Amino acid sequence: MSLPGTEQRRPMTRHHPLFVRLVKAGTTAHVALYRILRGNIPHPFLGRHCILVTTTGRRSGRRHTMPLLFVRDGGDYVVVGSWGGSDSAPHWYRNLRADPRVMVEDRGRTTPAVAIEVDDAQEYARLWARLAAIYPAYETYRKQTSRRLPIVRLSPTGEQHHVR
Repeated sequence: MSLPGTEQRRPMTRHHPLFVRLVKAGTTAHVALYRILRGNIPHPFLGRHCILVTTTGRRSGRRHTMPLLFVRDGGDYVVVGSWGGSDSAPHWYRNLRADPRVMVEDRGRTTPAVAIEVDDAQEYARLWARLAAIYPAYETYRKQTSRRLPIVRLSPTGEQHHVR
């Protein structure tokens, strides 16, 4: 038995700054290639089809685009804010919390959407099982972080447009 405040804590999971820079460079290249090939390219590291999600920076107001794995649920895209199991949430997630209006690109089509975080426990569990099925490492991420990995629905709000 330990005294209060002296129990062992798991070290905080953070990414090395070099890793973060490499991810940013890889993301930039992936977004460019995705757009050139109209989304007909698997995620280079994860081997699955992904979407591009564009958010508005909560501080800068600039547009930021991230390739994300997803599952479809009805007409919605469902994504998870894992950031590789880091204890801090990914920037794209923090941006959409500040402004839930996003753009989703999927195989050469772009559509405006609104981001809605999944709060219902049963819906979260159902969607988590589907997300973990397409990318089992999500389970490892969930175990190594102290935060609840957010699941977000991206619900289209308008017409799709073909990207030229």
